[in-house]
Amino acid sequence: MHSVDPRHLLQFHEIIRTGSFTRAASALGLTQPALTRNMKLMESRLGFQLMVRSRQGIVTTPLGLRILEEANAIVLAERRIHALRDNLRRGYQAELAVGCTPTMCLHALAQPVAEFARDNPAVRLDMRQGHTGILRQMLSDQKVDVVLGPPEIADGIADAVIQPLFESPMVILASRHHPLANRPVVAVDDLNTARWAFHQPGTGIRQASDRLLSKIGVSDSLQANELPSNMILSLLRMGDHLAIVPKYVMQSAGLTGELVQLVLDTPPVHLAHAAIWQDHANAAPAVNRFVTKMKESLAALSGH
Repeated sequence: MHSVDPRHLLQFHEIIRTGSFTRAASALGLTQPALTRNMKLMESRLGFQLMVRSRQGIVTTPLGLRILEEANAIVLAERRIHALRDNLRRGYQAELAVGCTPTMCLHALAQPVAEFARDNPAVRLDMRQGHTGILRQMLSDQKVDVVLGPPEIADGIADAVIQPLFESPMVILASRHHPLANRPVVAVDDLNTARWAFHQPGTGIRQASDRLLSKIGVSDSLQANELPSNMILSLLRMGDHLAIVPKYVMQSAGLTGELVQLVLDTPPVHLAHAAIWQDHANAAPAVNRFVTKMKESLAALSGH
């Protein structure tokens, strides 16, 4: 199982944008050999070639094009964050730093956060992504005012306050073209021999995924890649892999026509989501308003 460094995705995007390793390395402040090594490492971890040389310069392979779509999303997110920072430098009366898991940010928070920002124009909202362990450290170090993710983030944090938001069952998804997609019930042997795309270790989704696989009785030596959250769905759409995600991801991403949920003869495993903050005198005044908004907006995701 191998992980992909999100920084390599940004570097991959720059290579395709400029059409050249040399120009991309210069723009990124890297040496060309270092950039070449990073791309070879990413390709080896993914298991397929991402780019080839052509008369037009460096271009993507068909599989690389799907990965580029996810890299584009990261680049756009960075641009939006910088624009938000520039727009809010003047005129705000309070600052609220929020940490959230990548999956929540991608598939649950866009609309609620936009509505909160609209209704609270005097609050400078600083959104930061991180996995469970990173968010716990951010909260403990008071680098964020509140985090959104699994309740376990509160473990070991003094005076932690937990506000449950919603629970979503973990489901196994496949492309509608996958050989297992139309099975009435999928057997354990089928899952043991399938190719998988797992979320990275230490994340709440990965821990819930491991609990589900253990309950089903699936082997712990599966053929799998470990990928960032934003790459899982793209890999699924290629048709060769299975993945485990909270059910709300499928609905929020509008992938009902492309992905199907495999039918299992086993009780579900749920992933809980909560808002967590520290109950101390220096807590940002906007925390309560933000948490209330998230609770109201995300309650509909329970069971989904």
